[in-house]
Amino acid sequence: MNYYQDVFPWEVVVVSSVILASMALFSTVRWIFRPQPKVFPGKRIVLFVICLGLIFYAFRFVPNFRDKFELGLSTNRAATSDNPILPELMTPRFTQDQNTVYQAGIRTIQAQRGWTITNRSDSQKALKVDIDVMLGIFTDELTIAFIDEGGQTRVDIQSASKVGGADLGANRRHIRQLVRALEEDLGTPSQ
Repeated sequence: MNYYQDVFPWEVVVVSSVILASMALFSTVRWIFRPQPKVFPGKRIVLFVICLGLIFYAFRFVPNFRDKFELGLSTNRAATSDNPILPELMTPRFTQDQNTVYQAGIRTIQAQRGWTITNRSDSQKALKVDIDVMLGIFTDELTIAFIDEGGQTRVDIQSASKVGGADLGANRRHIRQLVRALEEDLGTPSQ
């Protein structure tokens, strides 16, 4: 999958674009009603058009963006499942044994910047991870369970923001980032 359609924070881009476009529009309208306009607001108009273009691109070309955007504004958690709302939240299953996938998970998490393993249960093959978000201002919590299903390993992942009611898709992206890294290490999961 394409990074810019899969993991890139389009929800944040769209919200920022709406805010910037509103500011540019308000500023331009204010310029129109000034008694003596001095300089044509070309930069503001260009900014407005660029913001509208980004919003249009996200809604038109990013797969399932409308659903991702609605979820990002209404919830602060995400989890894998066998019947997910979004395809990227499908529970991954790997053909390797439980211990191999567990060790790959530890390596993968340690390689991610801003991810810290806070609780590790080698006997239960489970991990808790804190993820620093937005320069460490917020922290999200990732819970990962590596479950042996006889011949394959299921990886159950839950991600939740510790603060706030909406995450703008951050938790979904954490899950996708982890699954992609595991896929690179172990190969494509057997769905």
